[in-house]
Amino acid sequence: MKTTLSKTKRATSLKVSEPAPRRAKATKVIELVPALLKIKCILVPIDFSETSKKAVVYAVRMAEQFGSKIVFLNVVEPVATADFGYPPLMLETDKAKSAAKTRLETVCREAGMSPKMLDRVVVRYGTPYVEITDAARHLKADLIILTTHGYTGLKRVFMGSTAERVVRHAPCPVLTVREREHELV
Repeated sequence: MKTTLSKTKRATSLKVSEPAPRRAKATKVIELVPALLKIKCILVPIDFSETSKKAVVYAVRMAEQFGSKIVFLNVVEPVATADFGYPPLMLETDKAKSAAKTRLETVCREAGMSPKMLDRVVVRYGTPYVEITDAARHLKADLIILTTHGYTGLKRVFMGSTAERVVRHAPCPVLTVREREHELV
């Protein structure tokens, strides 16, 4: 069996001259997927919920498959107060950021991933979907993996969906992992 990969400006095609047995053909497809998809950086936003840990499992498996680096991100949301001019608020923000960074490092250790797979751990301050999409642009992420929490009804109307907003504004593909769906990995 002869396999050739031809690239033009408009398309990439794979030609097989002889029909291969079904099992061998499936093996070839699995080997070619990482070559055709260039996923170098996977961004994984984590809010430390049990659901978000499911995204870590997906990210580790995909990074193994594609030889990618993983960036873990946590966004510390602003605290609503009457006046933002007080210095103690800044101290609380710095404490929250350092606590989040420590928790992210713990998640990395618990994930059981190889140290060479981790690119960095990032903590940002602001609105979650804005910071996630901005981080994806800044870090040149090729994929974002995040979980949904499945808010419905009035709770979704008032709170909104971070995952939905990330999908709308992201500069790269987004894989959303649902809390109660079948397992792919």
